[in-house]
Amino acid sequence: MEEKSLCQWSVIRSVLAILQWWGFNVTVIIMNKWIFQLDVGTFGTFDTVEDYSINMLGPDGFERAAEGGGSGGGPFGGAGFGGFEDIFGGFGGFGGDFFRNVFNQGGIGGENVKVSLEVSFMEAVQGCTKNLAFQTSMICQACGGSGVPPGTKPETCKTCKGSGTWFSQRGVFRVESTCPKCGGTGKFTTIFCKSCKGERVVRGTKTVKLDVMPGVDDGDTIRLMRKGGADPDGNQLGDLFVTIKVRKDPVFRREGSDIHVDAVLNITQALLGGTVQVPTLTGEVVLKVREGTQPGQKVVLKGKGIKPRNSHDYGNQYVHFNVVIPTNLTQRQRMLIEEFAKEEQSEDEKGAAASG
Repeated sequence: MEEKSLCQWSVIRSVLAILQWWGFNVTVIIMNKWIFQLDVGTFGTFDTVEDYSINMLGPDGFERAAEGGGSGGGPFGGAGFGGFEDIFGGFGGFGGDFFRNVFNQGGIGGENVKVSLEVSFMEAVQGCTKNLAFQTSMICQACGGSGVPPGTKPETCKTCKGSGTWFSQRGVFRVESTCPKCGGTGKFTTIFCKSCKGERVVRGTKTVKLDVMPGVDDGDTIRLMRKGGADPDGNQLGDLFVTIKVRKDPVFRREGSDIHVDAVLNITQALLGGTVQVPTLTGEVVLKVREGTQPGQKVVLKGKGIKPRNSHDYGNQYVHFNVVIPTNLTQRQRMLIEEFAKEEQSEDEKGAAASG
C-alpha cells in the first residue's frame, strides 16, 4: 500500500515538473516577443499559444522547448532554453550587437577632432578671432557622399532584402543587428567611387572660424559643436575641441585673474621717492614711489588685472620694485656716498652711546 502511494506521488511530481517547465518556456517566448520586438499586436494574429511558439521557434524548436529535452536534459542545458551560451554567447560577452541595439551606443556621428591653438598673452586677455585649419573626414565631393559614381544605381541587398537589418536566433531570443553585407544601408554594389573607394568620406583640410573669448588661460579647452569631421552615414558632424596655448609675455606674468609686473628703480628713487611709469593691460600709468622703498616691495593696483571667462570681476595687478645698484661711480658720486657713509656711521655711534 505504501509502495503504491509512493509511486503515485512520484508520477504526480513528474507531471507537475513537466507542466512547470513547459509554462516557463512559453513565458520566456512571450516575454521575448513583448520586450525585444515590441510588437504587441502580433500575438493576437495566432489562434493559440502553440501557434505563436511554433512561429517563433519552428516546429522542431517548439517541440524540444515543450519537452525540455536536448543534450543537457536540464532547464538551462538543453535545447528547450538553448543554454546560457546560446542566449548570450553571440553577444560578445554580454555586449556586442544586442546591447548596442538596446542602448543605442553605436557611435553615431562624425569624428571628434582635437587641435591646439597658440595665441599671444594680449590675445588671450583681450580676445581674438582665428581661422583654424585641420585635417579631418569630409564628405567626398566626387560622389556627393554616396560612395558610388554619379548615375550608379545600387542593387537591393539580397541578404537583408533592403531592410538593412539582420535577424539571428539566440536560443528563444530573436536578435536584430546591422546587416553585415550592406552595413545597414539596404543597398549593395560592386562599383565604388574612385575618390573615396566607397567610404563616402575622404581626409581633407577643413577651416573653421574661432572667436576666442577674452580671459582665456593657458590649457583652456573650447568646444565647438558640430564643427568636427563628417559622418559617412550622413548623421551629425563631430565636435571640435580647441586647446589654448598662451605664449609667455616679456612684461606680464599671469596667476589666475591677477597679473604681475616689475618696476625698476634707481637708488635715488628708492631713497628719496618719486614717480615711475608702469605698464598695465590698458596702457602705461604713472605710479608714485614712496621714500625708502625696499627691493622686492610691491604695491597693488586694484581692478587692473584680467576678467576671466564667465566672470564680471577683474583681478588685480601687482607691481614689484627692483632697485638697481650702480656699479660705475664717478669721483663726485663716490665722494658723496662716502660722506653719506660717514654721517650714517656717526649717527649709529650716537645712538649706541645714548642707549648705553
